[in-house]
Amino acid sequence: MKKNSYQLTDDVKLLQKVVLIHSDKFLILQREENSHSRPLAWDLPGGNAEWPETLEDKENPHQTEVAREVFEETGIKVSEDLFTNENLVELRTYFEAQNQVFSVITGWKIILKNDFDEHSVQISYEHINYKWISLSEIDDYDFGDFKGEFIKTIIRKSIGWQDLQPKK
Repeated sequence: MKKNSYQLTDDVKLLQKVVLIHSDKFLILQREENSHSRPLAWDLPGGNAEWPETLEDKENPHQTEVAREVFEETGIKVSEDLFTNENLVELRTYFEAQNQVFSVITGWKIILKNDFDEHSVQISYEHINYKWISLSEIDDYDFGDFKGEFIKTIIRKSIGWQDLQPKK
């Protein structure tokens, strides 16, 4: 049975975060002050997967879900076909014993095309600000204590694992 829109079931959730890269910088979003987790902390686009709108069989439904999350939070359309093993930079699991919840956490890197307009970002109601920053600036932003450290890990792996040139 579905617990809420933040989890797939009472016991399992899939959290997906995306590093959107453009011109040697990446996009971060500032969470709003009433956020249920890490209020006012900086974050990456993405979130917890929700149940598909249709119950049709589909291979890799996470691709549609993460592309939807990126669009909802930033207004940036990213092809769901980009969410493949080639762009997966982090995969980890976490068990929250107190609530008996098992989480699967993924981190993705997506290189935006050269002609992308960095000022076209349209943040959702869940965020109050956005910035394009370089890797050297990462420690200037609060990602939310130990819970936000996985965000920095995803960023560092994304920036370190590619040459920052968009694919053709």
